[in-house]
Amino acid sequence: MKRRIKILSFTVATTIALLLVGATLVVLGIFDEILNWDIFSAKVEAVLMGIFWASVSLSLFGVAITFVLGIQEIVGAIGSLKRNPDLDSSSVIPEAPKTTYLLYMVGLVSVFSALIGVLSLVNHRITVHRTRVFKEIAAEQMNSLQNKWVQQVSQITAPPRNNVPLSLHDLIISIRGLSFINNMTLYLPDTEDETVIWSYAPGWSFEKEKGFERTFVAKEYERAIQAAFSGKPELLNVINDRTGFTWYYVVKNPQDQPIAVLRINGNSQENFREYRLDGE
Repeated sequence: MKRRIKILSFTVATTIALLLVGATLVVLGIFDEILNWDIFSAKVEAVLMGIFWASVSLSLFGVAITFVLGIQEIVGAIGSLKRNPDLDSSSVIPEAPKTTYLLYMVGLVSVFSALIGVLSLVNHRITVHRTRVFKEIAAEQMNSLQNKWVQQVSQITAPPRNNVPLSLHDLIISIRGLSFINNMTLYLPDTEDETVIWSYAPGWSFEKEKGFERTFVAKEYERAIQAAFSGKPELLNVINDRTGFTWYYVVKNPQDQPIAVLRINGNSQENFREYRLDGE
């Protein structure tokens, strides 16, 4: 026997399912916050947050569609009674079973999942291109200022904790003013302790009391910087090859010896589509 799919019933069932998903994520979020769970990484939490807001948004649309379809059903039912007052209930096509609605819901989820997957792939390719452009123009900018960096770093015999040369501060700030750069940090080696590096990330205004900070090497990029000072830039090159808006530049003296490392944090909001790579 032929059975029909009622859009109203499908919409109601889908809306209820979305609300249940949202409610489940709310409960998980509450316990994650209270108990300080370490189950979810930052990326997983971002995905779950996206699922939550998508569920809430679609639920609101579901409620609105249900309201409109409900009115349509009432009007249609009243019209049918007026046209066929002696309508036999046996002549009405029965509604499809719940498994049919479940299959439709699975299909709907599959379509949305495929759409998000395709858009994520497109976004990844665009991000790879934008980060490549950022790193190339950052490299060109730093190469053009290589002599200035050598001059500024060479005048520092020991990383000062205060009274950093004003010319060094101005050079960093002038580069930070470029639209494709958010922040910049200068790293210097410790000649007496290989487990330590010195970093300087000045504010926009010059402060005499602010100078280099002593940092024990622990994180991956810190170990990569320390290795670069020893003439082993392989790990730093690996980090630079990753997709992201962070890039490291090794400053070398005329004897081709590394004397400093610059960490450049790019502006991910910059419209790098306006730039072109060589060969494109």
